[in-house]
Amino acid sequence: MLIRRIALITLLLLAMVASQSTLAQAAGLCVHPAGAGRCFTSIQAAVDAAEDGDHITIRSGKYVEQVTIFDKDLTLIGQPGAIIQAPSGMQDTLSAVGGVEGRPVILVTEAEVTLRNLTIDGLNSAEENPFLEGIVYVNAGGLMRNNQIRNMGFGEPTLPIVDGWPSYQGNGIVAANLSATPRTINIFDNYIAGFNSVGITVFANADPNNPSVTTLTANIVDNVVTAQGANDVIDQWGIFLGGYDFAEPQFSVTGTIKGNRVSDTLTLAPYPLPGVGIATLYTYNLDISDNEIENANVGLGANLAFSDRVAGNQITGPQQAVQGSTGLILSGSDTAVQENRFRKLDLGLMLVVDDPMFGSATNISMDENRFEKVGVDALTGAISFAPLTANTLKAQPLEIQPKFGPR
Repeated sequence: MLIRRIALITLLLLAMVASQSTLAQAAGLCVHPAGAGRCFTSIQAAVDAAEDGDHITIRSGKYVEQVTIFDKDLTLIGQPGAIIQAPSGMQDTLSAVGGVEGRPVILVTEAEVTLRNLTIDGLNSAEENPFLEGIVYVNAGGLMRNNQIRNMGFGEPTLPIVDGWPSYQGNGIVAANLSATPRTINIFDNYIAGFNSVGITVFANADPNNPSVTTLTANIVDNVVTAQGANDVIDQWGIFLGGYDFAEPQFSVTGTIKGNRVSDTLTLAPYPLPGVGIATLYTYNLDISDNEIENANVGLGANLAFSDRVAGNQITGPQQAVQGSTGLILSGSDTAVQENRFRKLDLGLMLVVDDPMFGSATNISMDENRFEKVGVDALTGAISFAPLTANTLKAQPLEIQPKFGPR
């Protein structure tokens, strides 16, 4: 009997130690606008005090600040009502890590970071805060889930002229890998609205010392991306994923674009470039499936797509009368186009041939696609969009100045 009691007491003590250890591991930092419960009053202060692996709970309230996370693997989780607002006079925090001017509300670099359940509001302050961005990951990976990113623009569609150049500004989410370290970025269940340029931009530049290594896997899943609607000022894009300077297609970006709902990226004459729902560039083995795209000039542009899968997407044309609306533009090789539904479009599917930038679509398999109220189901040919210049916009006759990624 005594031995049984000793054994029982030993088990209870071990259970208590294990429980305390678990609680210690789960313990984290908190943020509250008034510092209640010994919380930090700013998110940046909590980030500065945190160590690798820490969780930061952001309690309900309004936080007017920029947040930078550098070289710390953290998890930030917002409680209902946690809102981060763009302050006045935001700092250019992007130049040092991305090489271009940018004022993100949240910047993550050289880290693996989870952001969940946060509302990030740019307050349409891009006039005061040039190159306003919502969330930017540079040379970083992790998860963005169930966040709301809104009002990353000027309040109305705008294409500013900066030093004589048309300048695309105002993005919701940007993730860029410019380093040799492979990264995976997961963007799930977010709501992005009121942006000025692109809702979600993800891209990678090859390592110049070893362009035969894949450096980015991106999974962009179940997001709702809503642009500002029909305008004759700027071509808005919903989602972009692309790779640059990789030695061969099989080393370029890969992953999934699935289950997203993208709408209202529509431009009107006389503006010369189309608004695009989803655009990809130089991808390999990418799954583009089950997306719903509506009210765009071009639903899906899969440029230089290699061994990709385009399946189960529903693409519905513009709600207003425009010329040249197209469901899918495709170039590259060995891509399967299956069970997509094209509705209310001038052209369902464009297979690019002999285009000076994008080459030709070769060895493409097409099966069980549906065309409803479509003028022409499929055509082949070169892309014929007129180049946008500052002269087109009644400014100096200069071409677009490249910025960060495709824009």
